Amino acid sequence: MLNRSPNTLGITLKVISMKLLYLLLFISSSVSASPSSALYVKIKNNNVCVFTKGGYDKAYENRTLIYMGKVDGINTFHDTYSKTYLNLKMPIIEENCIKIKASEFEEPFPYDVILETDQSYTQRICVNRTAEGKTVLLDAKADLEKGIYCGTNQYDYSSNGLWTKLKNLYYWLINFFN
Repeated sequence: MLNRSPNTLGITLKVISMKLLYLLLFISSSVSASPSSALYVKIKNNNVCVFTKGGYDKAYENRTLIYMGKVDGINTFHDTYSKTYLNLKMPIIEENCIKIKASEFEEPFPYDVILETDQSYTQRICVNRTAEGKTVLLDAKADLEKGIYCGTNQYDYSSNGLWTKLKNLYYWLINFFN
């Protein structure tokens, strides 16, 4: 009689593929459960310029609230700026963005910038001024030991590429576990 033992390699591959499937389902549900959409940021005329890339022109009840706060340490939020706009055309494109003076940002801290209408849009950014006085955006970094801090590399917060989405997912996961 032949000794028929199960193919352990086949079983191992099935277990690994099931674990990957569960991980993919968890990540996709986590991303879709995120309460806010990405807020896009550029520098225009040495000011911070925010826009949504959303699909509608008017804000809910014609009110748009923008506020921001300095983030230091492990996600400690200090409210530093807020302004309510009435009858504002939604900043869905860069050309009609909402401008925030660069002087509202203190270096070298990251800031959460939030725009609220019927939906919440948010982005964590770092603003810096060069020796020539030019305003630039730096990458915001997250570390479980250091917390949230500003990096040294310039970063494009106006993109909606894969890297930006992965970075936002990473920040969301860091916030979720803290």
